Amino acid sequence: MPGFGVMVHYLPDKQSIAQVKNFDVEAFASGLAQMRASHLILTLGQNNGQYISPNSALEVLCPGAARNRPPRDLPLEIGEALRARGIALILYLPFRAPQADPALMKCLGDVSEQEPPPARFIAAWSSVIRDWSERYGPLAKGWWFDGTYNTQGISAAGWETLCDAARSGAANRWLAFNAGEGQARFSLKSAPCQNLMAGEYMQPPAHFAPPPSELVFHVLTPLTPSWGREAAPRFTAQQLRDWIGEARVARGLFTLDMPLDNNGRFLPAHVALVKSATARKP
Repeated sequence: MPGFGVMVHYLPDKQSIAQVKNFDVEAFASGLAQMRASHLILTLGQNNGQYISPNSALEVLCPGAARNRPPRDLPLEIGEALRARGIALILYLPFRAPQADPALMKCLGDVSEQEPPPARFIAAWSSVIRDWSERYGPLAKGWWFDGTYNTQGISAAGWETLCDAARSGAANRWLAFNAGEGQARFSLKSAPCQNLMAGEYMQPPAHFAPPPSELVFHVLTPLTPSWGREAAPRFTAQQLRDWIGEARVARGLFTLDMPLDNNGRFLPAHVALVKSATARKP
Protein backbone atom coordinates (compact mmCIF):
# COMPACT_ATOMS: atom_id res chain seq x y z
CA MET A 1 0.00 0.00 0.00
CA PRO A 2 2.70 2.56 -0.88
CA GLY A 3 1.59 6.13 -1.45
CA PHE A 4 -0.60 8.70 0.25
CA GLY A 5 -2.59 8.13 3.43
CA VAL A 6 -4.42 9.93 6.22
CA MET A 7 -4.22 9.83 10.00
CA VAL A 8 -7.11 11.01 12.18
CA HIS A 9 -7.25 11.70 15.91
CA TYR A 10 -10.86 10.80 16.50
CA LEU A 11 -11.14 11.09 20.30
CA PRO A 12 -14.39 12.52 21.68
CA ASP A 13 -14.14 13.88 25.21
CA LYS A 14 -14.25 11.37 28.04
CA GLN A 15 -17.57 12.86 29.18
CA SER A 16 -19.10 12.45 25.70
CA ILE A 17 -18.20 8.92 24.63
CA ALA A 18 -21.83 8.70 23.44
CA GLN A 19 -20.77 10.89 20.47
CA VAL A 20 -19.37 7.75 18.86
CA LYS A 21 -22.92 6.75 17.89
CA ASN A 22 -23.10 9.81 15.61
CA PHE A 23 -19.97 9.03 13.62
CA ASP A 24 -20.86 8.85 9.92
CA VAL A 25 -18.74 5.95 8.67
CA GLU A 26 -19.87 6.14 5.04
CA ALA A 27 -19.19 9.87 4.77
CA PHE A 28 -15.79 9.34 6.40
CA ALA A 29 -14.79 6.50 4.09
CA SER A 30 -16.11 8.39 1.07
CA GLY A 31 -13.94 11.37 2.00
CA LEU A 32 -10.85 9.16 2.10
CA ALA A 33 -11.73 7.67 -1.28
CA GLN A 34 -12.24 11.15 -2.79
CA MET A 35 -8.74 12.08 -1.61
CA ARG A 36 -7.36 8.86 -3.16
CA ALA A 37 -5.95 7.63 0.15
CA SER A 38 -4.27 4.24 0.15
CA HIS A 39 -4.27 3.88 3.95
CA LEU A 40 -5.69 5.28 7.18
CA ILE A 41 -4.11 5.48 10.65
CA LEU A 42 -6.97 5.47 13.18
CA THR A 43 -6.59 6.27 16.89
CA LEU A 44 -8.17 3.65 19.14
CA GLY A 45 -7.38 5.98 22.04
CA GLN A 46 -4.61 8.00 23.59
CA ASN A 47 -3.88 8.86 27.19
CA ASN A 48 -7.18 9.65 28.93
CA GLY A 49 -8.30 6.04 29.37
CA GLN A 50 -11.01 6.24 26.72
CA TYR A 51 -11.03 3.95 23.66
CA ILE A 52 -13.42 3.95 20.73
CA SER A 53 -13.79 0.17 20.68
CA PRO A 54 -14.62 -2.55 23.22
CA ASN A 55 -11.75 -4.76 24.43
CA SER A 56 -12.63 -7.87 26.42
CA ALA A 57 -9.10 -8.36 27.73
CA LEU A 58 -8.99 -4.82 29.10
CA GLU A 59 -12.43 -5.21 30.66
CA VAL A 60 -11.32 -8.42 32.42
CA LEU A 61 -8.11 -6.82 33.69
CA CYS A 62 -9.75 -3.53 34.72
CA PRO A 63 -13.55 -3.97 34.97
CA GLY A 64 -14.15 -0.42 36.21
CA ALA A 65 -12.76 1.04 32.99
CA ALA A 66 -15.48 -0.44 30.78
CA ARG A 67 -17.58 2.72 31.09
CA ASN A 68 -15.05 4.48 28.87
CA ARG A 69 -15.80 2.25 25.89
CA PRO A 70 -18.81 2.67 23.57
CA PRO A 71 -21.07 -0.27 22.66
CA ARG A 72 -20.49 0.54 19.00
CA ASP A 73 -17.42 -1.09 17.41
CA LEU A 74 -16.43 1.89 15.29
CA PRO A 75 -13.06 0.56 14.03
CA LEU A 76 -14.79 -2.59 12.75
CA GLU A 77 -17.33 -0.53 10.79
CA ILE A 78 -14.59 1.75 9.46
CA GLY A 79 -12.39 -1.22 8.52
CA GLU A 80 -15.20 -2.85 6.55
CA ALA A 81 -16.03 0.41 4.77
CA LEU A 82 -12.38 0.92 3.88
CA ARG A 83 -11.94 -2.65 2.64
CA ALA A 84 -14.81 -2.09 0.23
CA ARG A 85 -12.88 0.88 -1.17
CA GLY A 86 -9.42 -0.75 -1.24
CA ILE A 87 -8.06 1.39 1.61
CA ALA A 88 -5.86 -0.20 4.30
CA LEU A 89 -6.53 0.33 8.02
CA ILE A 90 -3.66 0.89 10.46
CA LEU A 91 -4.55 1.04 14.16
CA TYR A 92 -2.98 3.60 16.49
CA LEU A 93 -2.32 2.90 20.17
CA PRO A 94 0.09 4.35 22.74
CA PHE A 95 2.92 1.98 23.63
CA ARG A 96 2.16 2.54 27.32
CA ALA A 97 -0.92 2.63 29.55
CA PRO A 98 -2.97 5.87 29.42
CA GLN A 99 -0.77 8.32 31.27
CA ALA A 100 -3.65 10.61 32.33
CA ASP A 101 -5.67 7.78 33.92
CA PRO A 102 -3.93 6.85 37.23
CA ALA A 103 -6.44 4.11 38.04
CA LEU A 104 -5.94 2.36 34.72
CA MET A 105 -2.16 2.73 34.93
CA LYS A 106 -2.16 1.11 38.37
CA CYS A 107 -4.48 -1.65 37.23
CA LEU A 108 -2.25 -2.45 34.25
CA GLY A 109 0.93 -2.24 36.32
CA ASP A 110 2.52 0.63 34.41
CA VAL A 111 4.59 3.66 35.44
CA SER A 112 5.59 6.89 33.68
CA GLU A 113 6.31 6.43 29.99
CA GLN A 114 9.70 8.05 30.62
CA GLU A 115 10.67 5.08 32.82
CA PRO A 116 11.29 1.47 31.74
CA PRO A 117 8.06 -0.53 31.38
CA PRO A 118 7.56 -3.18 34.10
CA ALA A 119 7.35 -6.81 32.95
CA ARG A 120 3.87 -7.09 34.47
CA PHE A 121 2.69 -4.22 32.29
CA ILE A 122 4.19 -5.69 29.10
CA ALA A 123 2.28 -8.91 29.75
CA ALA A 124 -1.00 -7.09 30.48
CA TRP A 125 -0.72 -4.67 27.57
CA SER A 126 0.16 -7.49 25.19
CA SER A 127 -3.11 -9.20 26.08
CA VAL A 128 -4.98 -5.96 25.30
CA ILE A 129 -3.19 -5.60 21.96
CA ARG A 130 -3.88 -9.25 21.13
CA ASP A 131 -7.59 -8.80 21.78
CA TRP A 132 -7.83 -5.95 19.25
CA SER A 133 -5.48 -7.72 16.82
CA GLU A 134 -7.67 -10.80 16.75
CA ARG A 135 -10.91 -8.80 16.75
CA TYR A 136 -9.96 -6.97 13.55
CA GLY A 137 -7.86 -9.72 11.94
CA PRO A 138 -7.14 -9.05 8.25
CA LEU A 139 -9.02 -5.73 8.41
CA ALA A 140 -6.07 -4.32 10.37
CA LYS A 141 -3.11 -4.03 8.02
CA GLY A 142 -0.85 -2.55 10.67
CA TRP A 143 -0.20 -0.99 14.07
CA TRP A 144 1.32 2.42 14.84
CA PHE A 145 2.48 2.51 18.48
CA ASP A 146 3.14 5.97 19.92
CA GLY A 147 5.39 7.06 22.78
CA THR A 148 8.06 4.36 22.55
CA TYR A 149 10.36 6.53 24.63
CA ASN A 150 11.91 4.01 27.00
CA THR A 151 12.28 0.33 26.18
CA GLN A 152 15.08 -0.45 28.63
CA GLY A 153 14.69 -3.70 30.47
CA ILE A 154 12.21 -5.34 28.10
CA SER A 155 13.38 -8.94 27.88
CA ALA A 156 13.56 -10.93 24.67
CA ALA A 157 10.56 -12.90 25.92
CA GLY A 158 8.70 -9.66 26.60
CA TRP A 159 9.31 -8.39 23.09
CA GLU A 160 8.26 -11.73 21.66
CA THR A 161 5.00 -11.60 23.60
CA LEU A 162 4.25 -8.04 22.51
CA CYS A 163 5.24 -8.54 18.88
CA ASP A 164 3.26 -11.78 18.62
CA ALA A 165 0.24 -9.92 19.99
CA ALA A 166 0.61 -7.18 17.37
CA ARG A 167 0.80 -9.77 14.58
CA SER A 168 -2.01 -11.95 15.89
CA GLY A 169 -4.76 -12.32 13.33
CA ALA A 170 -2.59 -11.09 10.43
CA ALA A 171 1.07 -12.07 10.42
CA ASN A 172 2.26 -9.63 7.75
CA ARG A 173 1.15 -6.36 9.35
CA TRP A 174 3.02 -3.07 9.15
CA LEU A 175 4.40 -2.37 12.65
CA ALA A 176 5.69 1.10 13.60
CA PHE A 177 6.98 2.14 17.04
CA ASN A 178 7.34 5.90 17.44
CA ALA A 179 10.34 7.10 19.47
CA GLY A 180 9.62 10.78 18.82
CA GLU A 181 9.47 13.53 16.24
CA GLY A 182 12.10 14.88 13.91
CA GLN A 183 15.03 14.03 11.69
CA ALA A 184 16.94 12.10 14.34
CA ARG A 185 14.06 9.86 15.41
CA PHE A 186 11.46 9.48 12.66
CA SER A 187 13.36 6.58 11.09
CA LEU A 188 14.51 4.72 14.21
CA LYS A 189 13.90 1.02 14.73
CA SER A 190 12.58 0.87 18.29
CA ALA A 191 11.33 -2.72 18.43
CA PRO A 192 12.68 -6.02 17.07
CA CYS A 193 9.55 -6.60 14.99
CA GLN A 194 9.28 -3.06 13.60
CA ASN A 195 9.17 -2.97 9.80
CA LEU A 196 7.81 0.54 9.10
CA MET A 197 9.29 3.91 10.03
CA ALA A 198 7.13 5.77 12.54
CA GLY A 199 7.81 8.80 10.38
CA GLU A 200 6.75 11.64 12.70
CA TYR A 201 8.07 14.89 11.20
CA MET A 202 6.42 18.19 12.18
CA GLN A 203 8.36 20.27 9.63
CA PRO A 204 9.33 18.00 6.75
CA PRO A 205 12.24 19.17 4.60
CA ALA A 206 11.56 20.32 1.06
CA HIS A 207 12.97 17.02 -0.20
CA PHE A 208 13.59 13.73 1.56
CA ALA A 209 17.03 12.19 1.58
CA PRO A 210 17.30 8.49 0.66
CA PRO A 211 15.65 6.36 3.36
CA PRO A 212 18.07 6.31 6.35
CA SER A 213 16.82 2.95 7.61
CA GLU A 214 16.18 -0.65 6.63
CA LEU A 215 12.53 -0.03 7.52
CA VAL A 216 9.87 0.83 4.95
CA PHE A 217 10.01 4.57 4.34
CA HIS A 218 7.30 6.66 5.98
CA VAL A 219 6.72 10.34 6.75
CA LEU A 220 3.81 11.47 8.95
CA THR A 221 2.97 15.15 9.45
CA PRO A 222 -0.13 17.21 10.31
CA LEU A 223 -1.79 19.21 7.55
CA THR A 224 -2.59 21.97 10.07
CA PRO A 225 -0.28 23.42 12.76
CA SER A 226 -0.93 20.55 15.19
CA TRP A 227 -2.48 17.10 15.43
CA GLY A 228 -6.21 17.06 14.76
CA ARG A 229 -6.53 20.86 14.88
CA GLU A 230 -9.19 22.53 12.75
CA ALA A 231 -7.19 25.28 11.07
CA ALA A 232 -5.92 26.40 7.69
CA PRO A 233 -3.52 24.01 5.90
CA ARG A 234 0.21 24.62 6.31
CA PHE A 235 1.12 23.22 2.90
CA THR A 236 0.33 23.88 -0.74
CA ALA A 237 -0.95 21.26 -3.16
CA GLN A 238 2.44 21.30 -4.91
CA GLN A 239 4.31 20.56 -1.67
CA LEU A 240 2.00 17.63 -0.96
CA ARG A 241 2.32 16.40 -4.53
CA ASP A 242 6.11 16.45 -4.33
CA TRP A 243 6.25 14.60 -1.00
CA ILE A 244 3.76 11.96 -2.12
CA GLY A 245 5.80 11.44 -5.27
CA GLU A 246 9.05 11.06 -3.31
CA ALA A 247 7.43 8.55 -0.98
CA ARG A 248 6.24 6.51 -3.95
CA VAL A 249 9.72 6.53 -5.48
CA ALA A 250 11.02 5.21 -2.14
CA ARG A 251 8.24 2.56 -2.20
CA GLY A 252 7.00 4.06 1.03
CA LEU A 253 4.21 6.05 2.62
CA PHE A 254 3.39 9.72 3.13
CA THR A 255 0.66 10.31 5.73
CA LEU A 256 -1.19 13.54 6.54
CA ASP A 257 -2.89 13.98 9.90
CA MET A 258 -6.23 15.68 9.17
CA PRO A 259 -8.94 16.97 11.54
CA LEU A 260 -12.54 15.74 11.61
CA ASP A 261 -15.74 17.40 12.72
CA ASN A 262 -17.86 15.80 15.45
CA ASN A 263 -19.67 13.57 12.97
CA GLY A 264 -16.54 12.16 11.38
CA ARG A 265 -16.38 14.33 8.29
CA PHE A 266 -13.28 15.94 6.85
CA LEU A 267 -13.28 19.69 6.32
CA PRO A 268 -14.31 20.50 2.71
CA ALA A 269 -11.40 22.90 2.11
CA HIS A 270 -8.92 20.22 3.24
CA VAL A 271 -10.50 17.61 0.98
CA ALA A 272 -10.32 19.97 -2.00
CA LEU A 273 -6.63 20.68 -1.36
CA VAL A 274 -5.68 17.02 -1.06
CA LYS A 275 -7.76 16.03 -4.09
CA SER A 276 -5.79 18.61 -6.06
CA ALA A 277 -2.51 17.17 -4.77
CA THR A 278 -3.42 13.56 -5.57
CA ALA A 279 -5.15 14.17 -8.92
CA ARG A 280 -3.80 11.94 -11.66
CA LYS A 281 -2.20 13.78 -14.53
CA PRO A 282 -3.97 13.35 -17.88
